[in-house]
Formats: sequence, structure tokens, C-alpha cells
Amino acid sequence: MDITTFNLSNPWRTGRDWDVPGIKRDVTRELVNWLDKPEILILSGARQVGKTSILYQLIDGLIRSGHVGPDGIYYFNLDLGGISEFLEDQGSFLRFLDAEKGGNIFVFIDEVQRLPDPGIFIKALQDLRLPIKFILTGSSSLDIRTRTHEPLTGRKQVFHIEALSFSEYVMTVPALSSLPALEPQNYSIYIGALNDALNDYGLYGGYPAAVLSTDPGKKILRLNEIFSSYLEKDIAGFLKVENIPAFRKLTTLLSVQQGGLANIQELSSTLGLHRETITRYIHYLEETFVIKRLTPFFSNPRTELSKMPKIYFADAGLRNLAMGSFSDLRTRADTGKIIEGIVASHVFRNRRLSHRVNYWRTKSGAECDFIISDVKPVQSIEVKPGILKHVTISRGYRSFLSKYSPEKSILLNSTIWSEKEINGDTVEAIPIAVFLLREAREGTRT
Repeated sequence: MDITTFNLSNPWRTGRDWDVPGIKRDVTRELVNWLDKPEILILSGARQVGKTSILYQLIDGLIRSGHVGPDGIYYFNLDLGGISEFLEDQGSFLRFLDAEKGGNIFVFIDEVQRLPDPGIFIKALQDLRLPIKFILTGSSSLDIRTRTHEPLTGRKQVFHIEALSFSEYVMTVPALSSLPALEPQNYSIYIGALNDALNDYGLYGGYPAAVLSTDPGKKILRLNEIFSSYLEKDIAGFLKVENIPAFRKLTTLLSVQQGGLANIQELSSTLGLHRETITRYIHYLEETFVIKRLTPFFSNPRTELSKMPKIYFADAGLRNLAMGSFSDLRTRADTGKIIEGIVASHVFRNRRLSHRVNYWRTKSGAECDFIISDVKPVQSIEVKPGILKHVTISRGYRSFLSKYSPEKSILLNSTIWSEKEINGDTVEAIPIAVFLLREAREGTRT
């Protein structure tokens, strides 16, 4: 390992000034609570969603709190040449850490999937019961899971890191960063600015590099760099996909069809690829955090439609890049699909671990966008972007409510915050931007 490369990656060890990323992430507070626990911490998520920035924030917090001195913190980026080879020998690694000197040691390893056998390597060190705390990141849930799950069973805690949520994005908007708690009595003062922020978020998404760029052209360039790096390093380099043009075409087609039923046979015919190839590529897209797959909810398969999933992109900016369109959300025809995708990501991100997320659709065409359930539906969400004069419930949504009567029913729109009784069920109409903020801040995840 080149010691110069290591020192440049660890400026706190040499006394050099270094910048701590300033975007506040909700997960950071949760991670801090695990730093004193014995479990290995694993941060999994797509490239450039901010995993390394979170590591730097944790490192800064450790030093500032006096929890450990700068010489007790080691950071290794396995994307850099020579680093992964160095970490393959446990003995050399422990000697480099000077593990026998006593005192706590924190080891941060970025892109741990670059190791040939990361789970076995870390397990062997963990089982020595030395005062070493490992915090790892990885870009592929498929690889992190298969190569660390069994060796690290009972020894790890996994955190999924995504691009900035809308709630986190709003904190980067100066005019909204000190927003008070929103209630039906005061929300109308802020709804115009919040909808403007939601339009920008729906255009460029939440990847930090794009968010921090002020020029629209540079935002698109940043997104293009992120996607190109993803194709080169994760898809071609790591997953060994050879037909990158076909993979890219599938990504484009899925971006156009976002929110619709994903018919594998139709995709196969359109792209001239085998069904197995389409299925495998979609699996890769899901396991590398580019898309989210929504499966149908049904209690009676004879009347409630197909087993086909709906596919949403995890980040609106990456979806618009794949589609090749960055026109204003106020004038484009697919705004509804974009907003649906943002809501889908939000619901997946904030659901309880015991809850499933599905959509509902009958053979007669009745639909409900999102169903959150455990044994039975506990929440239903219908997304209707646009300005409403009064609360209007579609016939399809009425059909679902009549059949299942979930504990909570929501109609998302752009302007109205009120309630309406529908055949004994209370439906809360709430502005989309308020919903994305309120539920995130209340903490719906357990």
C-alpha cells in the first residue's frame, strides 16, 4: 500500500485541514448510537449517495467528542489502487493498526465488496475480540449480502443509505431550512415554496453531487457521471455484464414506463433479449439500488389482477437522466409518474420493518397506488398531483376503501389539507410536500 495515498485519505492523522461534509443526514444520529456497540456496522447503498460523507461525519464526531484520538481512526478506500491487496493479509493489517498498543481503534472501510472474501476477512479480525470497531460501506446489496451475511451473522448491523430524502433536501434550501412544524393551520404560508422545492427535487433528485451544484447544466453532468460510473464499475466491472448497451436501453425503457406494469415478455420482445436476461438485469438494477419493485396486493387472485410488478426509480434525477428529459415538471406530461416515484421511495424508506408495500389493482381496472400492510392493510395512499378545489375520491380508491377499510387512508395532492368521510372511512387529503416532510420527521420506521 502506498503510504502517501493512505495519508491523503486520512488527513486527521497528519494534522492537515479537511472539510467535513455539511449535509445533515437522518441516519447519522442513528449510527452514532451504535458506535459504542460491538456489532460491525455496514452502510449499503448506491454509489455517491453520500456513504463516504457519512463516514467523514462520524470520524469528525468521534474526534470532537474526545471518544478517540486522530491516531486511533483509520480510513481505507478500496476503490484506490493497492488498498484492497493490502487488506487481504490479516497479520499485516493488524501490525499496521498497531493493535497491541491498547486503546480503541475505529476502522472505516469504503467499498468493502472489493475484498475477495470480505465477510471471512472481517470475521477473523472480529473474533480476536480486540478493541477494534469496524464501519464498512458497500455499493451492492447483492454482493454485500452474499459475501458477508453468513460469516457475519450475529455480528453486524446493516443500514441502507439512499440519496437525500425530500426532508433532507429541504434542509439544503436556505429559505426552508428552519421550517417549523407544519399543521393544517399554518401550512398554507409555506406550501408555495415547498412545492417549488418538490419540483426541483423531482427534476434533479437527491444525489448530493447534483444537489450541491447550483448550475442546472452541471447538475445533469454530475448525474451523468454517477450513472456512467455505475455502469462501468458496478455493472460491467463487478457484475460482469457484457452487453452494456442493452442494459442501458432496458434502463431507459423502464424509466419511460415508470409506474406502469412491468411485462417481462413485452420488454423481451421490444429489446430483443431473452426473458431470463431481462429478469436478471432488473434484479441487478434493484440490488444496486437504482429501482424499487412494487408487487401487487391481493386477497382474491381471481378478481385482483396480475402478478406483474410496478417499477419506480429510487431517485428522480437518475430516472430523468435515463429517460433523457429535464424539462420543467410544471409543463411535462409525466409529472404524475415522477411524483409517484418520489412517494414510492419515501414509503419504502419509512415503512416499519414488519410492513409490506404493494399496489392494488382489479381486473375491472380499480386501483390504489400504495398499500402498506402487515396481516391486513393498515394504510392506503392515492397520489393525485395537481391543484384540488375540494377532496375528490376516485371510484377505484372508493372500491379499495369499501373492501378493506384500512386504519389510515390518504389522498396526496398539491394543495389541500383536510379530511373527508367516505362511506364510514376517513380520508385525509394532504399536500405531497407536507406528507414527505411530516412522516419523515415523525419517524415511521422501527
